[in-house]
Amino acid sequence: MKDMKSRVGVIVVLVGMLVGCSAPKVMVSHRQNAENAELNGDYSSATASWQLFFEQQMAAGSDMAPEVYARAARSAYRANQFDLAENWYSQARQGNFANRELFLDLADIYSQQQNLSKELQTLESYHENYPENPDSAGVATRLFEIYEKIGNEGNAAELWPMMKAENRSAEKYLDKYFSIQRKLKNDDVADTAAEELLALNPKHVKALEWLGEKYYRQAEERYQREMKAYEKNRTHLQHHHLLQELKLVNADFQKSLRHFEVLWEMGPNSQYAAYMVNIYTRFENPEKANYYRKYLK
Repeated sequence: MKDMKSRVGVIVVLVGMLVGCSAPKVMVSHRQNAENAELNGDYSSATASWQLFFEQQMAAGSDMAPEVYARAARSAYRANQFDLAENWYSQARQGNFANRELFLDLADIYSQQQNLSKELQTLESYHENYPENPDSAGVATRLFEIYEKIGNEGNAAELWPMMKAENRSAEKYLDKYFSIQRKLKNDDVADTAAEELLALNPKHVKALEWLGEKYYRQAEERYQREMKAYEKNRTHLQHHHLLQELKLVNADFQKSLRHFEVLWEMGPNSQYAAYMVNIYTRFENPEKANYYRKYLK
């Protein structure tokens, strides 16, 4: 009987030891399951395992490295579980952890949640932390879009040179840049942007109007200035100078007319007609001037 009791005691001790030894393995197994699922690209399962792991760690009162939260957040992001991803990334940031993926994932989460202010703050943090190549992931381009949208033209214009070359040559962004430079009253830069827009799209209305008005205004101002100068000083030399200047006037009126002719073909209106009446009047072509005068209101 003593031998029997001794054996039972030994078995109980062994069982207790096995149970005791197995406890930490259970704690670790959820993390292992999560990492294995990540390797297999099963981010939904990985996220579920990370949740179980964190629950066990909190129940045990264990500290959690911020890198672990960041890794779990990455899985949650890939599983489209954005609320969890945002929460875990926040935990990582509270532990002073940050990397490129964290900022980019969070920015995308806020974009999908249509939280523009948080998206802007996150992208600005990325831009501050990784200034050496801010547009490697399209960050400068997205910041440019946001600044343009909220009316911060100055910041948007500063970001333009940092954007990818292919974006700066795309009509979508060039159109915004053109609008920004007009609002900033940087007319020379707006002129260049308008020319680039017309090279991409010869029927870009705003660019045609801008350049048509620019060349008209340039021609009319020169005409008025030189005619007044000649009226004050009717010498042979001044007359010769006037003729040379009128060649430039005509050239600018011709440029203006070409832009308004394209606009007219797309949609006649009284605004375009007024310019064309005045241009043909300067060209001493009453027939053409009278044709467009019919469209004046």
